[in-house]
This record gives sequence, structure tokens and C-alpha cells, in this order.
Amino acid sequence: MKIVAISQRVDNIKEYGEIRDALDEQWHRLFWQMDAVLVPVPNLPESIPAVLERLRPEAVVLSGGNTPVVYGGTAKQRDKVDEMLIEYAVQYSRPLLGVCRGMQSVALYFGSSLRKVEGHVAVKHEVTGEINRTVNSYHTYAVDRLGGELRAAAWTKQGEIEALQHQTLPVFGMMWHPERMNGFDKDDIKLIREKLAL
Repeated sequence: MKIVAISQRVDNIKEYGEIRDALDEQWHRLFWQMDAVLVPVPNLPESIPAVLERLRPEAVVLSGGNTPVVYGGTAKQRDKVDEMLIEYAVQYSRPLLGVCRGMQSVALYFGSSLRKVEGHVAVKHEVTGEINRTVNSYHTYAVDRLGGELRAAAWTKQGEIEALQHQTLPVFGMMWHPERMNGFDKDDIKLIREKLAL
């Protein structure tokens, strides 16, 4: 059974005066089906080196949630933790999967840019390319220009990049949410197993 580190969304709960790390339980159910255990990492950048040293995850997932600060988000700690997890995966050649916000983090780390898009929240649409099927969509930013080490792997009919792959590293990103599928999609499970070597 493989250990997979996963990032978490930052939620600011004003009525309780709390800033919470959050992760949908569906992530755990999804990875349990693949004989893998997810370990959420805290959005506390100073703890990440020690957490990763102790955990030594065999793969990394960057989950969804929170707009990057450079595009108007407020969770700078999430930006930093995503960056540190990418650096870990690159340094130790660990497979990494970025989902929605996680794919945006991957894109930005490798020198890409984002742009605002309309009509991508709580809808389904077709993607084509290396992946050809209907996926869900819950985002307001899409990758605009890819950094030189990344290539597009799937697009919408309008030309938005919905999946990307690093040209030499085991780093993959997708804009749809496999954890939000009712019953989980067998194609998502197959793709995740392949990309994370599960």
C-alpha cells in the first residue's frame, strides 16, 4: 500500500475565528480503492520539510481549492506548500498529480500563466486530445500559456487546456475533479493509477 501526500484547501471560517485546512473525504475513498493511503499535509510551510522527511511519500497530489494569490487569492500559505510539494516531487522523482487548483500550481511553478474563463463552474463538458471524454468542471481560471517544459494533453472544444504533462518528469495535471464523481469514474481511476504508478 503506497503512501501519497495530498495538499489541502484553506478555509477561513470567520464566525469561529478559525483558518482551517480542508479536504473532501471522497479523496480518501477514491485512493483507498487504489490500495493507497492519502496523508494530508498542513498548510504550514515551516513544517513541510520535517513532514516530508518523516513521511517520505511515494507520490504527491495537489488538490483543488483556493485561487493562487497572484490571481487574487488570499491563501499564500497554500501557494507556498504547493510549491514545496512540487519541489519535493521534482527532487526525488516522485509522481505528482495536480487537480484543478493543483494543476494551476504546477503550471505556475513551471512558468505558465493563467487566464479567467467563463462557464466552467458546476458544469460538464467534453475534452479531447490524449484523453477523450466528458468531465466535470469547477474552476474560474484556465492555463493560458504553457511553460516550456509542459505540454497540453487535453483541451475543451473552445481550446482551453484541461490536462497537461511535464515533458520529462512524472508530473501530470487535470482540471476536472475525480473525487466529485458519483461512484468514481473507472477512466479516472485508470489515469490516476498510471500517472502516480499506483
